Amino acid sequence: MPRIKPRAISPGDTIGVVSPSGPMTEADLEKGLEPFRQRGYKIVLGEHVLARRGYLAGTDEQRARDLMAMFARDDVDAVICSRGGYGAARIIPYLDPAVFRNHPKIFAGYSDITVLHLWLQRHVGLVSFYAPMPITMTREIPAHAMEVFWRALEQPEPLGELPTWKAPYRTLVPGKAQGTLTGGCLCLMADSIGTPYEIDTRNAIVFIEDVDEAPYRLDAMINHLKLAGKWDACRGIAFGEDTRWEQHVKEGESNLTPDEILDDYFKPLGKPAFAGFPFGHIKDPLTLPYGVLAELDAERGVVSVLESATVR
Repeated sequence: MPRIKPRAISPGDTIGVVSPSGPMTEADLEKGLEPFRQRGYKIVLGEHVLARRGYLAGTDEQRARDLMAMFARDDVDAVICSRGGYGAARIIPYLDPAVFRNHPKIFAGYSDITVLHLWLQRHVGLVSFYAPMPITMTREIPAHAMEVFWRALEQPEPLGELPTWKAPYRTLVPGKAQGTLTGGCLCLMADSIGTPYEIDTRNAIVFIEDVDEAPYRLDAMINHLKLAGKWDACRGIAFGEDTRWEQHVKEGESNLTPDEILDDYFKPLGKPAFAGFPFGHIKDPLTLPYGVLAELDAERGVVSVLESATVR
């Protein structure tokens, strides 16, 4: 599918905020939006952005309608998700690709929002951003991570070599590879198999992370994607962290570590791969554009974005 690049934004533009997954409190939302306001952006809230239905931010229809309404509005220049959680996959049946295709704009979020990024790649071709959200910004994000975030959304030029702020990394398979960026939260990538938003790893550099998953779950999800042929189809792999995996391991329990699991699957694959890429559920995450050309250098533990993700 032909790719569509959204227009870059700049202070003074209007950002629409929606909650396609879990619910957000008003206090957290206001705190998380402060960096956008300080930057000079105007904010428009989705009608149901603060709705709550159990662990969801309103009904499936409400969340889908809010998302499409923000894209359809001519006075909104970008759409940011308030948070992740769970629920994005439930709104897939209610989304109309034409709305997004006819009104392309920056779309950003991570974690459960992986679902919507993958759907946009499959059905719209829209370049979008795996990026911090207002829920992330309720805590202070280091300036170096915010610099990449603003540069990704505001400057219509290749991001180049992404700074890793000397994060420790481990080469699994040395070498370099080029491909289009895709991936996200591992559990959502695995859940996508057999759905209308199934991840397409053909000729791709796949970035992977997750949070609060026990080692056996990490193993099962990577194996699921292996059996679906997703690792064979890709060109390279950048793994971040399975943040807080240790809390699922009891003292004295026989187990495998994430490092051992990654070695089991990715070393025999023989494709450039490394672990320790700083993005996702960490304190200073990188912002990554889906669907643009990038190069992975597994020996140096870096990814370079070779193509602009936005246009003027």
